[in-house]
Amino acid sequence: MEAFFWLYLSSAALLYIVSGSLLLATIIQLRLREKYSVFAVKFLIDLITASSLLVMAFLDKEDEKQCGIVQVISSSVPLVQCLLLMCEVIDWSLAAFSPIYFHQSSLFCRILPFLIGALFSVIIMACLVVIDIETDGSCVADANTAILTAYDMTLILAVACAVVLGVLLKKQLNSAFFRPVVFHFVATILLLIAPITVVIVLKYNHLHGSRLACDITNMMVFVHSIVHSGYFIYNHEDVRQGLIATFCKCRVLTAIRRRSCVAQLYTCVFCRNV
Repeated sequence: MEAFFWLYLSSAALLYIVSGSLLLATIIQLRLREKYSVFAVKFLIDLITASSLLVMAFLDKEDEKQCGIVQVISSSVPLVQCLLLMCEVIDWSLAAFSPIYFHQSSLFCRILPFLIGALFSVIIMACLVVIDIETDGSCVADANTAILTAYDMTLILAVACAVVLGVLLKKQLNSAFFRPVVFHFVATILLLIAPITVVIVLKYNHLHGSRLACDITNMMVFVHSIVHSGYFIYNHEDVRQGLIATFCKCRVLTAIRRRSCVAQLYTCVFCRNV
């Protein structure tokens, strides 16, 4: 569908811009690098998600030779984001229930859940690709066990994250921590659990519209990712300042390079005239 082509294309472009800017600011700005290094993993995964959405835009879902890889990529988009959410929930749980360990733990210990999540994502994706290649016929069926299992795992992860977020909400949290948890709890239910449940129901019952539901789910995952990043920017003033500083720094460097090029050009012209 042409509409989804433009939706995938624009979604990928926007996610590239937002996540790329945040990742660049986190790397360049020392203060952000020291404070939010863990979030660099999120921005990197968002860039991978953007790449998946971009690939989805150019794949023909009606082509029998391509529909298998379409389903593999489509099922991986929500799965990767739910694995990322699970790692973030683990991080928030440590901050809420073990603040001493959270603040004294090394950067590697905090990034370790994200690395494990990334490893699981790679393993699952590899398994899906192998199953797709070895499946008889040119396309993975809508009711293929591997694809359904990927969606089942995604739903389980999303529900588990929602449960943990609910437990965190029940705990007496200060307002600075309470609002982000509420935000992510609502976003998880509306943008992840609800659309993934619809996809699973359609696929298990062999109903028409499962591919459309998968496309809509991918769009919901994109919205979840972009809203998550937007709230991160809104909730941290130092991040906003870091983004502005990075943008200004890039503009200054660009201006310096342009002036340098112009100066070199004038020098060359002057030397020739002499």
